[in-house]
Amino acid sequence: MTQELTPKEILKSKKDFSDFIETYNPPAVTSLLAEYPQANGKVIVKVGNLTQNTETFGSLLNDSLVREFTLPPYITWFVVNEKEEILNQIKTINKYAVTGFGIFVFKVFLNDDKIDVKCILKPELKPKKEKIKTISKTGGIQLDYWNVYAEVCDEMGEGDYQIKPASQHYQNIPIGLKGAYIKQTISVKDNYVASELFIGDNKQLFADLKEHEKEIEKELGTMIWDCKDSNKSCFIRRMIFVDFTNPDRYAEFAKQQIELAIKVRETFFKYI
Repeated sequence: MTQELTPKEILKSKKDFSDFIETYNPPAVTSLLAEYPQANGKVIVKVGNLTQNTETFGSLLNDSLVREFTLPPYITWFVVNEKEEILNQIKTINKYAVTGFGIFVFKVFLNDDKIDVKCILKPELKPKKEKIKTISKTGGIQLDYWNVYAEVCDEMGEGDYQIKPASQHYQNIPIGLKGAYIKQTISVKDNYVASELFIGDNKQLFADLKEHEKEIEKELGTMIWDCKDSNKSCFIRRMIFVDFTNPDRYAEFAKQQIELAIKVRETFFKYI
């Protein structure tokens, strides 16, 4: 039995070394492999050689079980005596291998009468390619507007209504009310900016406010009251029509929208 052998004996016998490697899982190996991407179904194939040789590797590639793996495996090759010629061949394989396949070579040696291991060759970690995010023409206009909005908000000193510019048609403004917030929206297609009280999964709050519809609209003007049975959320929106084809007026539109949001918050809080 391999576990009854001394480390020196294990490193001298081809069979004993091969048997030992089958169960050998030092932290130096597992921690290194953890750095590499492993999808479900990934297999780690172990190879053990006292002296590295191409016949062992050739036999591995000829194994029908290996050929039928669903995903490309990682191969961990443990050797006591490495060969530079074979290491160079593995470097070439690793360089041109598809993502998810690679060969690691670990040198096994005695360290104070204990078996230790160090990696002497590993696949290059290929960085993930970042997807280039493209912004549509509409998204570009939205981003330009929100940038102006943020500047106007600073000028007005209205930090409670500040946003982070993005190429989207809405921005959420928390108002300290659980499940509800002010939503600043814009429509490049229909040329309007809007402020609304968005209410998530609380139709009773919507119903309570609807009882004060006349008083609310007296202060804010005509509102869109939307509470469909098919949706959990509801909203109450006030729109201002603008001209998004005229960037020189974005600051004017932003100021109107911020002032509207302030008024929407103040008005609704009277009835909440």
